[in-house]
Amino acid sequence: MNDQNQFDFDSDFEQLLEHLPELTSDRELAMSRYKEHLWALVLLCERRLKEAGVSAEKSYQVSCALIAEIAHYQGGECRYLPRGDKLKQELRDIHMFRLWHNHSWPVERIHKEYCPSLNQIQVYKILRTKRHEYRRKIQPKLI
Repeated sequence: MNDQNQFDFDSDFEQLLEHLPELTSDRELAMSRYKEHLWALVLLCERRLKEAGVSAEKSYQVSCALIAEIAHYQGGECRYLPRGDKLKQELRDIHMFRLWHNHSWPVERIHKEYCPSLNQIQVYKILRTKRHEYRRKIQPKLI
């Protein structure tokens, strides 16, 4: 099997994930196979997992699997990833939606306990926007 076929996501992605540990066991060889930016992402994930207490070997293997999965589902597309304040705001909004949607927190509680810097109208607008995004993701557009 040549190197190109080892990373052919379209044929059988689950087979790739199954064989990923043996494909990435040699770090030097894996580094030469991954594109430079993918390798940088592997290293970022690995560092974060190590900081979370995951063993060095396990963090490397999980990092490779995560980046392979991200590349499989998001590869070939241009995506905007926010930074700084915009990232913090987006993560805050996602967390607010999860509190409301998954844990049934009322808007008043979200406002008081999680984001008192916003008023209730702003919280309602954020939840409405996130609910709309969620629906678009899970429900196909009707003709």
